[in-house]
Amino acid sequence: MNKFFLLLFISIIFALGANASVTVCGNSPDENGNYSSPYITRGTITWDATSHTLTLDNAVIEYNSGNPYDFFYPIEITEDATILINGECKILTDGFVALSLQSYNAKDVTITGNGTLITSSTWKDIFVRTTHLTIKNINLETTEGIGDNGDGVLCTLTFDNVQAKINGFIERIGEGITFKNCAITYPEDAYIARTYYGYCIYCGNDDIPDYIIITRNGSVAGDVNGDGDVTGSDVTALYNYLLFNDSSAIVNGDQNSDGNITGSDVTAVYNILLGL
Repeated sequence: MNKFFLLLFISIIFALGANASVTVCGNSPDENGNYSSPYITRGTITWDATSHTLTLDNAVIEYNSGNPYDFFYPIEITEDATILINGECKILTDGFVALSLQSYNAKDVTITGNGTLITSSTWKDIFVRTTHLTIKNINLETTEGIGDNGDGVLCTLTFDNVQAKINGFIERIGEGITFKNCAITYPEDAYIARTYYGYCIYCGNDDIPDYIIITRNGSVAGDVNGDGDVTGSDVTALYNYLLFNDSSAIVNGDQNSDGNITGSDVTAVYNILLGL
């Protein structure tokens, strides 16, 4: 009998451990992949273990303890995963972190969907540790931004075809932050700087360097092909369009905003490359 209970106990621990890598409001999903918590005040949240997908369907999580130093994470993920956002979803907490994506081995997490994700916390809305994060095809609004606690060299961050309003910092995220086909707004004093931990987007400082790489309303000036940078490939894309009507590499060809793609757009890109 004792052996039976020991095996049962081990089985329970194993089962809990298998689900503990994706928790919502401190809970693992039930046998059908559903999460339940009094902090889920609207919608549903489900986990598909086969596809490693956490789906938020018009879901709202509101966790308020009255303690800004609370380490309770409304959503915590420590494995490769996709977070699918359907409808208008919110993760709101008065604690440290709204969405925690952390591992001690490199993981990949993608936040995507056809909806809107609004996050709010007192320290960092989205906390990233040793995880490559891609935010794709959603509307994102953060109160305290995206950051990591010193392991930035092991993280990367990609914004791909998103509308984003970020009121906080993006801190210490790897050796690069990639913007693709984005419209991202920051506070007016935001700027990008390179630190020991990688690139950061800061605000709250008047020392704005001249190498900020995105405009206030999103796209990079001169970035014709949408790769987040301005190089000779942008000129080539324009020439291929003008000479051969090849628009396959054109994301934003109308660089002078006159409603047409002409030689004047090539000139505009050349001027950016030459620093004119």
